[in-house]
Amino acid sequence: MKKINSININTTDYWDTHIAEPDFGLRQQRYLELAGGGKRIIELGCGLSRFSDVARIKFKESWGLDFSPKTIQRAREEFPDVKYIEGNACKTPFEDNYFDVAVAGELIEHLRSPKALVQEMSRIAKTIIISTAKMEYNDPEHLWEFSKKSLIDLFSPFGETYFEEIKSDWFPGRSYLFIKCQKSSEHGRKPPKSHRMPHKPPNPQN
Repeated sequence: MKKINSININTTDYWDTHIAEPDFGLRQQRYLELAGGGKRIIELGCGLSRFSDVARIKFKESWGLDFSPKTIQRAREEFPDVKYIEGNACKTPFEDNYFDVAVAGELIEHLRSPKALVQEMSRIAKTIIISTAKMEYNDPEHLWEFSKKSLIDLFSPFGETYFEEIKSDWFPGRSYLFIKCQKSSEHGRKPPKSHRMPHKPPNPQN
């Protein structure tokens, strides 16, 4: 894990004005393949990704969380069957193991504390999946760059890990790193304690 930018431009104001259009590409397809199926799934840092909507094919409930109010407002309009909530991906309001799967696509490299994201995902979900990009240029939005080793070192304390790297067909020199972590009793580790234990899930307001 290498720090590549010290100035963090990833604020709510920034992302309120840099909302990407809805998409469902190679990365989202791979998340769905890796996720399997179950009762509940959440995408952290969801933006306007179509993943949360398409995931309803395999999951009874699909949630999306993002810290940008304008993104969440538009996501609710675009995908009314997804349960959206505005919030911090590193400190969510959900109970332990509330989700079968938690996904964060290209979020971890934007955060001041990547470990905090992994800890929270491990707390709220039984299986966690992330992807991060190895860019062909220095993207000012990215604070960190990851290698296979650094990702495995970050995730392996929480369960069994699976890693893969997919090279971009569109951008020479760019590749996407995927890691899936399945929590296992064999590791004998308790998940981080909840900072909040609601009696019912938060109101997604949709």
